[in-house]
Amino acid sequence: MTRLNFLDDEPWDETREDFGLRTRSFGHPLGADKLGASLLDLQPGAPEGWLHMHYGVEEMFFVLGGTPTLRTGSGEEQLSPGDVVYCPEGIEGLHTLSNPTDEPARILGVSTKRFPDVVAYPERGIAWVATRHPERPVAEGGDTGIIARFELPGRE
Repeated sequence: MTRLNFLDDEPWDETREDFGLRTRSFGHPLGADKLGASLLDLQPGAPEGWLHMHYGVEEMFFVLGGTPTLRTGSGEEQLSPGDVVYCPEGIEGLHTLSNPTDEPARILGVSTKRFPDVVAYPERGIAWVATRHPERPVAEGGDTGIIARFELPGRE
């Protein structure tokens, strides 16, 4: 069994100042094959990410601190510490998060890691398809799979 403390402040895997977001993933470091998890820190005033949905992955978000805003296909709502949000596959799981407040927000995201996965961004008119995890190395002579972006049909 492998162990780590996900509340440690370092290292952060990704810092996106344009989104006021930093993330720390710990499914891969633990060697998890079917489950993924990330700690998300949304800085005060963090804009929403891109509204999206998965076809291949379920997600759950646990609000640990702050009052982030969740936008779905049904509208927006402010979340509070202790709130849990489940995003199923497909249009019912359409979501994005932001933090329009003056205080930071911290969220634990947990997801399945199934492939293939298609991530669709309907407002942007694009989708990504991946038949393997894009951050995992491919063994020499191994299947590189497909990781590609495409335009959604019916968009002009």
